[in-house]
Order: sequence, then structure tokens, then C-alpha cells
Amino acid sequence: MVVLLISCKKDVGTVLYKIKFTTDQIAEKNMKSARIKESVTDDLYPNLGEYITSLTPTRFIAKIWTIGYCDGVIIQNDNDAQVIQYIDQNPDHLPENDSSRYVDFSNNVTVNFDHPLMFGQLRDGILEGKSIDFIYFFFMPYYLYQEIPLPSEYEGVPLDSWLSQGNAVVENNVLKTRHDPLIRPVFPNQPPALEMYFYFGNTDSTFVVNPNHEEVPTSKDNPMMYPSTRALIIRSHRYVNTTYHAPDAGEILTMKGIVSFNTTNIIQVYAGADNIPYTSDDVFVYAPKFWERISSRLDIE
Repeated sequence: MVVLLISCKKDVGTVLYKIKFTTDQIAEKNMKSARIKESVTDDLYPNLGEYITSLTPTRFIAKIWTIGYCDGVIIQNDNDAQVIQYIDQNPDHLPENDSSRYVDFSNNVTVNFDHPLMFGQLRDGILEGKSIDFIYFFFMPYYLYQEIPLPSEYEGVPLDSWLSQGNAVVENNVLKTRHDPLIRPVFPNQPPALEMYFYFGNTDSTFVVNPNHEEVPTSKDNPMMYPSTRALIIRSHRYVNTTYHAPDAGEILTMKGIVSFNTTNIIQVYAGADNIPYTSDDVFVYAPKFWERISSRLDIE
């Protein structure tokens, strides 16, 4: 009986895991669904003073808490979901300052993930299921960081009231900031440590789940095994995937993901309370519906 079982065991092949991070739009001709289209608009905020200009970061970096794919809602201690988690979210396993947590969208970098965490039906460390549909792509950063050259009119202008929000400085007329101050005017009810979770797929629209900091239970809009969370959850239909089939012995399969974040003119500048441009109370903010600039695709070859 033992000999028979050993002889019937099938070996599996090799899977390579890659994700490209880019500020370029995903080419329409390569998309597998016509619903993925560019969503940069000319919308403005009516309550932040006179609109001055829009700016494009020269650097756009994400520090990642975790990122990956799953085929359903992940429920702790009662879960049949198949999951590929490229970065260990536990800082005890992967230090928070590990270099693999940082990705540079502005350099159009492709990252190889050699030792992802797997959950589900496994054989030799590889998901062995046939026809797995990864309906979710999850991207959960600690923060987004950008460097934004300012117009020459800001040279010597103290932006202390805006910088006092934290996580931002101006050096040589370049604004260096995390996402927190740039998002605060959009979602004023969020807590000081403003977390953002992006969930792509399993929806037919793009929207914010909890703009007023409501508690969100585990659901199709919060699928990552949290009994509840107050993080800012952004949902997006701007995702196209290919069904996964475990590779046979000797076969090499490549999971090629791409995450596009169009940062062209993503920063808008307003004149603030005094409504006078290029003064210390000017407001820097992500453009309206900035989350619609993000799209993702998974190709499996």
C-alpha cells in the first residue's frame, strides 16, 4: 500500500513570482477587459480656496505591509481560501525596515518575490489546485512617500501650518511627504495614523468603503481575515486576472503582476483660508478620486 501511494504521487513544477510597480498607465491593448480605462479627471475641491496648480512627484515609493492574491474572503480559523502573500505582514518575521518592503513606482521596478507565504492546498510549497481564480489582489502599504518639486514661487515661503501635520518636510524647494497630510483634507475624520488598504477585484466599481472611519467587519470589501478594521479601505474593479493552474513536473510558470499608479498631476495645490496663492496656508492634497488612478493586472505564463 505504501509503495503504491508513493508511486502515485505527482511532482509539481516551479512558479516564479513577479510584480512590476509603475507610474505608467497599463496599456489598453494588453488589458483583458475593456472596463479598465484611464480615470484621471480635472475635478477640483470647492472648499480649499482658489485652485493654483497641479504637480507631479519625481519619486513615488511605497513601504509595503503586505501584498498578494487570494481567491476568496479569508476568515480566521474557518477558511478555504487559496492565498499567495508575497510579503510577511508580521514584523517579527520580516523586520519593518527590511529593504524588500520598499518599492519604487517611479523607477518602473519589477520585484521578484522568492519566498512568498502560501495558504491553501499545497504540495512542495506550491499551490497545487487546478483552476484557481484569484479574484482579489490586495496591496496594503504602511505608507506612500513622494517627492514633489514645488513652483519657484514657494522658495522662501514657510509652509509651517501644513507641515505641522507631520511626515513632511521641504528641502531645496522639494516637498518630501508621506500620504497622511495629502489625504487629510479629503478624509478629515480619519485618525492621525492613517492606514490605507487597497483591495482590487470582486466588485464592479471603484469606491471608498469607510470614508468616515467606520468600523468594517470581514466581508467581500474587507476580505483579509480581520474581525474588523478602521483603516481606510479602497475598493477597485480596475483589476484583470488570469486563472492559475499548478505547473506540472518540469514546467516553469511565471505569475507576472503589474500595479500601475498614475501620478501625473496627482498633487493639487489650493490657496487655503486666505485665498491668496503662494502663501504659508496653501493646501497640498491628492487629486479628487485619486484611487481611480490605480489599476492592476495578473498574467500567468
